[in-house]
Amino acid sequence: MASENENLENGNMRTKFLCAILITCLAVMNCPAEDITTLDGHKYENVTGLTVKPDGIFFIVNTEGSLKGVKVPFSNLPDDLKKKYNYDPYEEGLYIARQNRPMNLKINNAYRLANLEEAKKKAQAEQKMIGFIMVWDVMFQPSVPMGSGGPNDLAGFYAAFNKALVLVFVRHENELDKVPDAVKKGFFGPDEGGFAPNMAVVTEDCSRFICEIPLGGNNSNGYVREQIFRKKIAEIKKFVENREAAKGQTK
Repeated sequence: MASENENLENGNMRTKFLCAILITCLAVMNCPAEDITTLDGHKYENVTGLTVKPDGIFFIVNTEGSLKGVKVPFSNLPDDLKKKYNYDPYEEGLYIARQNRPMNLKINNAYRLANLEEAKKKAQAEQKMIGFIMVWDVMFQPSVPMGSGGPNDLAGFYAAFNKALVLVFVRHENELDKVPDAVKKGFFGPDEGGFAPNMAVVTEDCSRFICEIPLGGNNSNGYVREQIFRKKIAEIKKFVENREAAKGQTK
C-alpha cells in the first residue's frame, strides 16, 4: 500500500500538472487572435499562441472545439508576413545546419559558372547577394553540416547560406580562372585563400567584392564555422545597409 506521504506527493504532482495545463490554456486564450493565409492557399482563422521559430511560425488553432498546434515554414508565408515576424534567412540557414540532417549534395544543387547570367537574374529579382563556393568534385558525397572534412564542410556552407544567398559552385579543378575579378578577391584571400570550400560573396551583378567566408582551418567543424559565419553575416548585412542608405541619400 502507498504511504500517506506518497499519496500526498502524488496529489501535489497532479495539482502542479493541472495548473501547468490551465496556465498554458489561459496564455493561449489571452493572446490576440489573427488570421494566417499561406502561399499554398491554406487559411487559418483566429490563430493564437503564435511563436516565431528560425524556420517558421508555430501557432494554435481551434478545430471543431479542440486545440491543435500548427507549424508553417517561412517558405510558405507571403513577404508581408515574413517581414512582420522578422524573418532572417541567415538565422534559418544556421538553424538548419545545426539540425545536422544527412545531405548528399550534387554539383547541380547550386548554379554553375555556365549559368552565371541566370544566377544574376535570380539575385536581382530576389534582392540577394551571390555566394561563390569553391569546391572539389570529391566533396559531393553523403555528409552532415556540423561535421568535419571536405563533404561535411561543404554541407555546412550550403545549409547555412542556401536560404540567404544565390549560390554558385565553382570547381577547383578547372574553373578558378574563369570567375569574375570580384570573386577572385575572395577565393585567393584575404582571410584564407586556397582552402576549399570557401566562399566569395559579391553583389548581385558580380561587380563588387563584399567578403570572403573562410572554412576555419583543417580542424573546422560546424561549431567553428558558425562563429565565422556569424561574423561574416554581420559584414554582409552592414554592406547592404550602407548601400541602401547611400541610395536613399541620392534620391
